[in-house]
Amino acid sequence: MALIKFHDGFNGTYEVGGQTIRIAMDGVHPYDMTFGAMASCMYATFLDHTNARNIKVDEVEIYIDGQKRKEIPTTLEHVDILMRVRSSADEAVLKECMDGAMRDCSMIQTVYKVAEIDYSMEMM
Repeated sequence: MALIKFHDGFNGTYEVGGQTIRIAMDGVHPYDMTFGAMASCMYATFLDHTNARNIKVDEVEIYIDGQKRKEIPTTLEHVDILMRVRSSADEAVLKECMDGAMRDCSMIQTVYKVAEIDYSMEMM
């Protein structure tokens, strides 16, 4: 279970799994956590696809950013995802795994309901 506490306006903490994340105007913002959830869910699903093909992934960096709508509700309008992968596997096969992860990831599919998502992969 997660615990989110606020005090003195928009100053808070998000406590989960023995970890604490500071939420504040000069700290982590709500969409930062959304992007983290999207990226980590997509990566876990990517690993499901690579593991099913016995592909070893050595390292991954995921860059994710987005823009909110100006009108209320200010849901996400657009998200860009770049995944950089270090692996000895064929790039085309890794791209297929990323396509599968984007299709199967629950967090990505939730955001797809309100926003366009562009994604790409490149080798490190």
